[in-house]
Amino acid sequence: MTPELKEIKRLYRHYMNGMVAQSMREKGMSYRVNFGLTMPLLRRIAESVPHRLDIAEELWQDKGVRESLLLAPMVCPAGEFGYADACRWAREIPTTEVADFCCKFLFAAMPSARQLAVEWVASEIDMVAYTGYRLAYGLWDTTVDDAFVRRIASRALPCEGAGRGVVSAMARQWLIEGMMRPETAGTIVACMAACEGLDAERAAQIRALGEDLSDI
Repeated sequence: MTPELKEIKRLYRHYMNGMVAQSMREKGMSYRVNFGLTMPLLRRIAESVPHRLDIAEELWQDKGVRESLLLAPMVCPAGEFGYADACRWAREIPTTEVADFCCKFLFAAMPSARQLAVEWVASEIDMVAYTGYRLAYGLWDTTVDDAFVRRIASRALPCEGAGRGVVSAMARQWLIEGMMRPETAGTIVACMAACEGLDAERAAQIRALGEDLSDI
């Protein structure tokens, strides 16, 4: 264990919150070790840690500890983190909480973010698909060019290949609803017309959302 990780673990113990950890366990968020640190405390620790690839990787390999998995993407320099490394992390993500942190603090800042989102939403691995949908959702506020919209929509809209489990289905719903806004709704509806495997209920829902937005 490096001196940096030793200091980080000392901070975990200093800030630990048993009530938060217990509440998370009761809600089904299970980690082998959970210190119950909140987002503000994790940000405070991240600010005190050198943002280096080796430290981020050491934290990521500390897989039994919730806070290490959440802190890893916060201290990882996105410009030095490669495509293959991102795919490896995505396959190793254990919970939706970790996926959300990876998307927010690391994946969205990578040069290959859009490529990763497009590929991951079509994954047959439930958590990877979830991560792809969440990454695409996060990019939607800054990336609304027609090509990206069409690439994501063509994979997210059809039932076939759209994720294989509950968590990816949930994230897919959030993404589709997030797509339906004035600047992208027209493209989404057009993509829907060309999609094979789209169930009637989903098609009707998207059309209704598109009609609602056209009235704004």
